[in-house]
Amino acid sequence: MFVNFMENTKKEKYQKIRGTEDWFNQYAKQWLLIRNTCERIADQYGYSLIKTPVIENKNLFVRSIGKSSDIVKKEFYDFTDKGDREIVLRPEGTAPVIRAVVENKLLENNQLPLKFYYLEPMFRYERPQSGRLRQFHQFGVECIGSNSYYFDAETILMAIECLKQLNIDNWKLTINNIGTFSSRQKWIDELKVYFNQYIEQLTPDSVERINTNPLRILDDKVDGTKIFVKNAPKIDQYLSNEEKDYFNNVCQLLKDANIEFEIDQTLVRGLDYYTNIVFEINSNNSILKGQPTIIGGGKYSKLVSELGGNDVSCIGFALGIERLAILLKHINDINKKLNGVTIALVNNSIPLKNYSFKLANLLRKKGINCFVNYDANKLKAGFKLSELKQSQYIFIIGENELKNQTVICKDQNNLAEKTLTIDEIKNWK
Repeated sequence: MFVNFMENTKKEKYQKIRGTEDWFNQYAKQWLLIRNTCERIADQYGYSLIKTPVIENKNLFVRSIGKSSDIVKKEFYDFTDKGDREIVLRPEGTAPVIRAVVENKLLENNQLPLKFYYLEPMFRYERPQSGRLRQFHQFGVECIGSNSYYFDAETILMAIECLKQLNIDNWKLTINNIGTFSSRQKWIDELKVYFNQYIEQLTPDSVERINTNPLRILDDKVDGTKIFVKNAPKIDQYLSNEEKDYFNNVCQLLKDANIEFEIDQTLVRGLDYYTNIVFEINSNNSILKGQPTIIGGGKYSKLVSELGGNDVSCIGFALGIERLAILLKHINDINKKLNGVTIALVNNSIPLKNYSFKLANLLRKKGINCFVNYDANKLKAGFKLSELKQSQYIFIIGENELKNQTVICKDQNNLAEKTLTIDEIKNWK
């Protein structure tokens, strides 16, 4: 007797994990555009690709980011593996790159600075919202062994170039000088004394930060807006003349490059390894809904030695792919760069499909994107495919076009139509 064990089994519908996204159609094409643009710019600036594992030793980030950071305290995706090792899914890209450089002895017998870029998924257990996910992607660069302030200015210009080449505007560059660890410690000691006077007016998180990392109070979303926080002691009171001159030189180079920026002495960034220059680029577009930072970075002078390497200075930045993709949705001409031709058939006869197959191969060999639905039996289906793929051109093929070995070419930009022969298509750009 046959028993159907599946008969009474309810089929479960699986959904993506909260805080993650599926990438397809135009969203995936925007992702590719961002990746290709950033990689091209990285190549222009002399950077090479580096790939690191998704999983790393947990202590790598505790030591580099800092025990008091929100990432370490609240946002790790961590677990203990079968070898009783504490493992974490990578929450940021800088520490793994430096770990790889030190482990593989890349600082030895190589001309400095080393320049690496990465484009990787990161993982943080945060409250999901528009522009903030638990799995997200970052394009980042690390210039390792860069002592000159020219590299600092160049890195900031590179970040801006990524936005310019993606046609993303309406943003603001903010920079600050947070000094070396020694000068910053004097500032931190003064902030502890200062904030203890206002302990009853601070949130519980900020009260805890007074002793762990009072700098984080300055850019706290709640306490950072309060008048007494804005009036807290500033870092410039504790900087040496050398540190001030260095920062002023970077600012002058940005001015010489006609880059507008704002100095914000409350900008500290959320990672403990930063020293001297820190910067952010924030979008003014309300579509990001409270998550305006699209690029962040800065200089770090002790991370390499902290992870076992030489004492060298570095600078880098990371760019949020998902947030840029959200902004790209609102750029009208983006699709022109993504797609080429859709071939629309009047019917699905074998001769027409053979002809469209030949044309599609011809276009693809020329490097032109081409889309055909060989199962479509009406012209309307071809137009729907064109709309889905956001094609710039539609090639319409019917019996007359097959007979004359031509196509009707419709430009979706201006709706103009003209007839093209096979020879004209061969020379078409």
